[in-house]
Amino acid sequence: MPGVWNVREYFDLSAEEYDRRSSTSLWNWQRRRELKAVDELLGHVEGLEVLDLGCGVGFYTRHCLRQGADRVMAVDFSPSMVEQLPKERVDGVVADASEFSAGKTFPKIVCAGLIEFVADPIGVLTNARKMAAPTGTMVCLVPPDNLAGRLYRLYHRRHGIAISLFSRQAFERSAHEAGWEIGKSEFVFPYSMAYQLHVAKAL
Repeated sequence: MPGVWNVREYFDLSAEEYDRRSSTSLWNWQRRRELKAVDELLGHVEGLEVLDLGCGVGFYTRHCLRQGADRVMAVDFSPSMVEQLPKERVDGVVADASEFSAGKTFPKIVCAGLIEFVADPIGVLTNARKMAAPTGTMVCLVPPDNLAGRLYRLYHRRHGIAISLFSRQAFERSAHEAGWEIGKSEFVFPYSMAYQLHVAKAL
């Protein structure tokens, strides 16, 4: 798997165009359907503080704010991505999601489009578990190991980036090892799986 710098460099260079590209054509169609699944599994965020891990330019950060979240802590290891975040009611943090500590817990966590890019998915899930409130919920959006997922992996390979795909069994095994319990899940055709996770046990 390429080093972290390769992934960071790719997203740093594409930050300014990322939001525009993801708001057009088929990508926008897919993101809106993913958003619906994430929204349903995450539940209400009104009046709550949300942690957005792997926030990118803030697609889910902005959505949570529109849904009435009191504040969002948005974390990404690409400085250029974090620079694109809204400033009001948002704490943008440049950090590695597997090592970052917020110093507090959150009732709601979003982790969309991050796990497939990291070398240690269980490390990220474990660290997120440490920042979850005792009754907290996290929603993860990951690419499944199917034909569309493999095409998605090929797309990133063309940019020198290796990503991971997740069968249901593999993701659930990783989540359980990290201290999460699987709630609901939803397949968003053709290449996304949304999982609802609940705190399962003390680490």
